[in-house]
Amino acid sequence: MTRRLASDLATSRDTLLAAASALPRRDQLTREIADAEAAQARGYYLPDEDERLREVFARYLELRTALRTVVARMEPWVDRGEELDKNLRLSVFLVGFTAACFLVRSGIFIINMASEHRVVRRKLDEAEPRYGIPRKTFTEVYRLQSSVRRMWKFHEAWQFYQKHRTEVLALRSDSALGPVAVLLEEEEPFMETRRRAYWHHRIHYRLHSFRRRHRQGFEQTMFHIFELGGRTVAELRDPFAGLFPQPKRALRHCELGHQYLEPGDILITRHRDALSNRFLPGFWPHAALHVGALGDCEGQFVEARKDGVRLRPMEDTLAVDSALVLRARLPREIREEAARRALTHVGKLYDFAFDFRQATRLACTALVYRSWHGLGGIRFELGAKAGRLCLSAEDLITQSLAHNDFEVVAYFGPRCESVSLGKAAAEQFHVDREQVAG
Repeated sequence: MTRRLASDLATSRDTLLAAASALPRRDQLTREIADAEAAQARGYYLPDEDERLREVFARYLELRTALRTVVARMEPWVDRGEELDKNLRLSVFLVGFTAACFLVRSGIFIINMASEHRVVRRKLDEAEPRYGIPRKTFTEVYRLQSSVRRMWKFHEAWQFYQKHRTEVLALRSDSALGPVAVLLEEEEPFMETRRRAYWHHRIHYRLHSFRRRHRQGFEQTMFHIFELGGRTVAELRDPFAGLFPQPKRALRHCELGHQYLEPGDILITRHRDALSNRFLPGFWPHAALHVGALGDCEGQFVEARKDGVRLRPMEDTLAVDSALVLRARLPREIREEAARRALTHVGKLYDFAFDFRQATRLACTALVYRSWHGLGGIRFELGAKAGRLCLSAEDLITQSLAHNDFEVVAYFGPRCESVSLGKAAAEQFHVDREQVAG
């Protein structure tokens, strides 16, 4: 159990460290604020302003989803709280409460901007199928973010933190969780200001109940945090879920495996039920790079997820419902060099900001971009999204095939019963892609 908990804590730590740098600040939204003021004055958004706002909102929703995942990862350990010693219980609280603090802060500027400009709220409440965002999403987010009941629970979690602050922050010396404790301490000024604002506005809310329950134990406090994490948020729909009706399946049960993959191959995937599908444009949201035996038995794929850039085993990366394999039309030694490049990025944090101009943190397609760009004359063009230069998985596919630098060598699509290879794979992929586009 201790090993599993240590793994969950380490994974959550890396997600929180990545999320910390992506939490929006007002000075990063100056363009969007100017857009909102201009749109409010004229009564509507222009197309380019609309696109920037959508990108920011989608990025916020993805960040929020990652933070909720951290909270959910801690939930099973609360149920086993009696089996944990005090230090481990404080570790679970540290991770869960830090994620809750980030959740409270993550949407504040977008929510404030919408509160000040009615046109923003109307725009964000429109459905956007490209990102899998249904109608009235912002209203639901706003309701949860400003919920008196939820913020009261946050207040009670804060009380628990204040009571045990010395013990919690003592984890700064912990080799694994020290960085998270530092993040939590840095959140204190912001969260105290936020908590006081709610206190002044809602001082009479269930005061009698608080007086009865102000002494919170570990389990009760953690359940408050889970609720802050969004247990009751309605599941957002997958915009492509009904396009190809089928039961859920996993590619690992099909024949695509070692015999069809070579180092340097780009794997583009889709998981029908993954939250990461949402808030990303297009049918194909994710990419990884195959390294094969170059991974020294630690894994066959280098892949960037919310827990960072890691070597992952094939059965993990291929646990998907649809997949496309692209192979460069170059000699094997060049393709292996791309795989070695990918290995140099293992250990980096995930980039929630999708800013491809920097290399200290990487999103999934940024890993592929930095592994392949410049090798054998291959070049990828970055596109501006919400003021940042990036490359989506859909753009990666389009550029790879349009320039004839890569070819489709294997395909397992939403209507496939088995993996198709070579020319048959390319033909089936193009048929399916046209149907999605149509």
